[in-house]
Amino acid sequence: MSEIRKEKKDSRIQSIIECSFGLFSENGIENISMNDIAAASKIGVASLYRYFQTKEELAIEVAIYAWNIEKSVFKEVFTSGEYTALSGFEQVKSLLEVFADAIVTQRSFFGFIYYFDSFIKKEKVSADRLCEYERTIVEMNSIVLSALEKGIADGSISFTGSKNEVLASASVQEMFTTMMHSLFCLAQKLSISGDLLNMDTVVEARKQIEILINIILVALKN
Repeated sequence: MSEIRKEKKDSRIQSIIECSFGLFSENGIENISMNDIAAASKIGVASLYRYFQTKEELAIEVAIYAWNIEKSVFKEVFTSGEYTALSGFEQVKSLLEVFADAIVTQRSFFGFIYYFDSFIKKEKVSADRLCEYERTIVEMNSIVLSALEKGIADGSISFTGSKNEVLASASVQEMFTTMMHSLFCLAQKLSISGDLLNMDTVVEARKQIEILINIILVALKN
């Protein structure tokens, strides 16, 4: 394949992935057909199947694309000299502040991840097919874990000394996993159905995010 043809193919695949992300994040994966994706990408459905044999395959590639975008946003902040000089606690705090902004400005990402999790669960996609997707998330998670570990090493984070037995017995991995799951659950709730009921609007979305982040920060300093 010539270099020009390869570039055209790569460009078309990228266009398909970007169109699919928009459709999936707005409507859910199950509600979008390959015909819908072909139409949005302005190609024939037969051509679409030459690039992606199944919707499951396409959805996984879109998920990797979505996480790579998110990772680039965080890396831009957390590879700077200023960030490196911060204590572990201040690094975690900075990360959570960026995450808070992301929840507000990148609702499509959190909406997509919610739909993707539901889709792969329903379709019973095996863990083997999700290896590359998981690797992308692990790379992102390593930024947070490094900050937590640095905080414990420099003494700015000390939840294991808490008077609360649950916090005192928690490992770094347990604290990290619970922290990120809590943030993601809130992000997905606000993205998908944050204003579905009248009671959902009693507390502003940003305020909910700030409260949860401060609960986490207090726990890390306990």
